[in-house]
Amino acid sequence: MNQWKLAVPVLACLAASAVGCAAEVDARPPNNVQVGVAPGGVGVGVAPVAPVAPVDQPREVVVQQAPPPEQVEAAPPPPVGDQVWVRGHWHWNGAEWTWRRGHWEVRRHGYQWIPAHYEQRGRSFIYIEGHWRRM
Repeated sequence: MNQWKLAVPVLACLAASAVGCAAEVDARPPNNVQVGVAPGGVGVGVAPVAPVAPVDQPREVVVQQAPPPEQVEAAPPPPVGDQVWVRGHWHWNGAEWTWRRGHWEVRRHGYQWIPAHYEQRGRSFIYIEGHWRRM
């Protein structure tokens, strides 16, 4: 018998048995992942959510084209405790407008959530990121 004909099934068995060996895994999502029910209660949404740090001067970006029309998004019930709904909005990524879905953010006491918004100044649109402002 050719040694390779025997080696392939042996290696396959070893690989299959190794797959069954696993260390204990923490199934909780990391802090930067938002888990929740999609709008309308259909399916589960998992999306990375960068924590929004409190700022007094938000970043302003000059954009030469208007954002698309707003999308209507229903806020699902908050997953836990004292949270603020950060509504979805069009975000300028440096090349195009991309939709950022709404998500729940832990309320920061002593701060007010200011949603992302746009201001038209002349022919330009100024995109102002959502931010926490000290009250």
